[in-house]
Amino acid sequence: MSITDEQLTRLNAEIEKAQAKIKAYQQKLTRLTEKKKALQDRALLEKINEIAPSYKDAQQMLDMLAAGQHTADTGALRMKRNETNRITDEQIARAREVDLVSFLNRYEPAGELKRIGQSWTLKSHDSMRISADGRWNWFSQGMGGGDAISYLQAVHHMTFQEAVQTLAGGDYPKTAAKPQPRATPDREPFRLPERAENNRRVFAYLSARGIDAEIINHCMKAGSLYEESGHHNAVFVGQDENDMPRYAFLRGTMTGSHFRQEQKGSDKSFGFCLRGTGHTLYVCEAAIDALSVATLRKLGGRDWRKDNYLSLGGVTAAQDKLPPALERQLRSSSFKQVILCLDHDPAGQAASRNIFRLMREQWPDISLKICEPQAKDFNEQLCIKRSGNEQKPPSRGTREYALPR
Repeated sequence: MSITDEQLTRLNAEIEKAQAKIKAYQQKLTRLTEKKKALQDRALLEKINEIAPSYKDAQQMLDMLAAGQHTADTGALRMKRNETNRITDEQIARAREVDLVSFLNRYEPAGELKRIGQSWTLKSHDSMRISADGRWNWFSQGMGGGDAISYLQAVHHMTFQEAVQTLAGGDYPKTAAKPQPRATPDREPFRLPERAENNRRVFAYLSARGIDAEIINHCMKAGSLYEESGHHNAVFVGQDENDMPRYAFLRGTMTGSHFRQEQKGSDKSFGFCLRGTGHTLYVCEAAIDALSVATLRKLGGRDWRKDNYLSLGGVTAAQDKLPPALERQLRSSSFKQVILCLDHDPAGQAASRNIFRLMREQWPDISLKICEPQAKDFNEQLCIKRSGNEQKPPSRGTREYALPR
């Protein structure tokens, strides 16, 4: 049977690929063999260090092992080790000052410590997070600490004495002194901006942004939305459990205005919120997004009054705690489901993932969902939907319903 040149070329190519695979496997096997030997050597050294506290004793132990001797001298070495296990207050203080990141750069194998943003993780434990000030959290194990001693105890299973001796016996950089917390100034007394005679401009502004008239009226009646007298800004009010104002966010209503500002003295844990009768909470960045989500649900034929809609007043890069407005809502109400409706931008989506992770850890019984807008945010998505549906603006009679009697 004759073989064509094309078949021969393909066969040679397959042979070369097979040879390349074999070579790669051989290289991998060589690396694994070297790693196994290194681990065995490390395990042997650790065992020697456990028994022999000094270099002289370690050398003696190596000589004994090389000669195959197992005598009562090993027992003597163990007794000596127990005596030297005692640690001083000075050693403990020196160990606590060791910079964890610098220590791990020397102690761990090359490439084990990896930088992620402002923190570090481990190649072998990707749920580990280590901060520059020495704090660490091993999320998959539910463990954490504030210095290198606790890290060695938890991750490398050392005793307290072993961890202190390991850290105090080396020339490791010290953790940078933590700045003293500044005295928190007293919060300025909170006062709502003066109300305008009517809410016409705010109503017209929100209507132009696609917000449903019934929802606007509902907020105005509840005292969580009104028009400010000085510049006719929309004022979104956050209230406590007794409907007392504790927070206010001002947003410009003039064409082309980008004015946004929190009222002085506001408590950010009391975010603008539409409270419903049900157990579902929609979490948004801005108040107008919360109103937009409620409007979209109404347009979809849902009873928007049953659900709750919370504005966080923006998002931050904080990775270790929930936004204060969400934290307070979770502690003061019994929600069965939380739906994150943050903006479709890097900051909003990063905040969604972080809040999702923290709630999984702290509120495991609450069902969680992330709902991303198709546009930049849910108000923009609402405006697109309104323009497509060609819905008429509310009548003057409906608008006047929002005015004070």
